[in-house]
Amino acid sequence: MTKPVHIIGAGLAGSEAAWQIAEMGVPVILHEMRPTIMTDAHQKGGFAELVCSNSFRSDDKLGMGDMIKLPAGGALAVDRDGF
Repeated sequence: MTKPVHIIGAGLAGSEAAWQIAEMGVPVILHEMRPTIMTDAHQKGGFAELVCSNSFRSDDKLGMGDMIKLPAGGALAVDRDGF
């Protein structure tokens, strides 16, 4: 029997990693602090919540991001619910 892979954090990267590992047939245990512990950046208690803007400070054409972007100077920031 394959031992499960433990992933700490169910943000965008952790959720993607869990999905990819599960797709390979490996059991996954995904650990997330929310909704028990919230932060100022989070608004909801679910997994894969978008909480930051593009750290590269680029507003280059990014498909769906362009359709739901919000004013943020030169950075790309998107509406988290629309995204």
